[in-house]
Amino acid sequence: METQNLKQKYYIDQCYKTLTISKITSPLVAVVIALFLYQDIYILHFDFTLWYRLIPIILFGIYAILSLTILYKYIRYVIPLYTVTLASGILMITGIAHHIFNNPTFTEYHISNVSTGIQTAFIVAFLIASGALRYMPLLLTVPLSLMVLLTAIKTNMTAHEWTTLSNPIATALFLSLLAYITERRNFQDYILNHKLEENEEVLSSYKFTMEKELAFASQLHRFIMPQNPPVPKISLYYRPYYNLGGDFYDFITLDKTKNNIGIFLSDVTGHGISSAFITALLKHYIIVGKKYYLKPDKLLYYLNEYLTGNIGANFVTALYCIVDFTKMELHYSNAAHYAPVIIHKDGTLYELPKTGKPFPIGIMKKRELLKKGRNFAVSTIKLKKGSKVVLYTDGIIELYNTGTKTNMDSTTLFEILQKYHKLSGKELIAKIEEYLSSHYTSQYINDDICIIVIEV
Repeated sequence: METQNLKQKYYIDQCYKTLTISKITSPLVAVVIALFLYQDIYILHFDFTLWYRLIPIILFGIYAILSLTILYKYIRYVIPLYTVTLASGILMITGIAHHIFNNPTFTEYHISNVSTGIQTAFIVAFLIASGALRYMPLLLTVPLSLMVLLTAIKTNMTAHEWTTLSNPIATALFLSLLAYITERRNFQDYILNHKLEENEEVLSSYKFTMEKELAFASQLHRFIMPQNPPVPKISLYYRPYYNLGGDFYDFITLDKTKNNIGIFLSDVTGHGISSAFITALLKHYIIVGKKYYLKPDKLLYYLNEYLTGNIGANFVTALYCIVDFTKMELHYSNAAHYAPVIIHKDGTLYELPKTGKPFPIGIMKKRELLKKGRNFAVSTIKLKKGSKVVLYTDGIIELYNTGTKTNMDSTTLFEILQKYHKLSGKELIAKIEEYLSSHYTSQYINDDICIIVIEV
């Protein structure tokens, strides 16, 4: 919005402010005018003079009537009318000051100094409060013109008479300077606040757009991962820390009978958009690398070659395993990820050893890995009927409750798995979720959580 338009808007806002304040100040101004008349007629015994007695009363009456009827419809006239009403008050003060030093009964000028000074300050303070500061020159013009006129007519005024006349003028000048500074500051604050409001609107709109896009990206992110396992024997629990998580899982059906299932589980460093982008890359390369599905170590090498140099300073820990339900075998290879956990039918728990000398994906290519004595290898174990295989990411074992000073580590997870080992995979995951809900609210969960339970 242009500055000129802002000035107009500021003026209209000040008009509404004046109309509101005048409902309070107008009765007070009426009291002040009544005090003037009381001082004039009953204390100073002056004759009734039209120009500084009747005019303020008439103007005040007109403004009071208009403010109750049509000023809301013609808001631009509020400040001018209000200013004229206040100017008439200063006109009354100037007239009284003139009468005081011309009246032989009251030779002491201090009556005028005290009375007119306080009353001038009173009226100009109303003006400042009303927001009608732009009309301050009009208020000053009236008494200044009268003072110039009086000094031109009466050139032999004493020092006391000069003081009597100049006192309300000096007070008004001081307050007008204060009013000018206040007006400038108010307008600058108004411009600044308007710009802040505009920026807030822009930021709010940007935030709304980003939230919509993130929500859509979150849906897409979940879409690239299977919503349900391919067979009932596999149960899944996935909870992203943000809308966009860094944990990624995928199920690969290796035969038509679904007795041979490949399971890929990974954890990308970080959270949010960058990690979600890397998970999308993982999904792409897994789809393209079909020829490596039956060779877990080769799949990890393949993913490492394509991701290294393309994911910045991030890296990925990964685990790929093949579950053969017919042969009761598990083939697995990991890249610095947590190895699978086996729970036997009798409740004994065994954490499988890591394969080879694993290293995270995305840091160095195969040649450099081998130079440093790192490699991905495959291990095969026989599974027993009734046992369970549990795969997980680090989010489940790195929780800490600052309120109770308790943490959930791998020992806690293994205790839960052993305690409920007789339950089905879905029921076991439900117990883990129940434990998380009762011990860790959202504020204590600072990473993605993914758990996969395979029933043999």
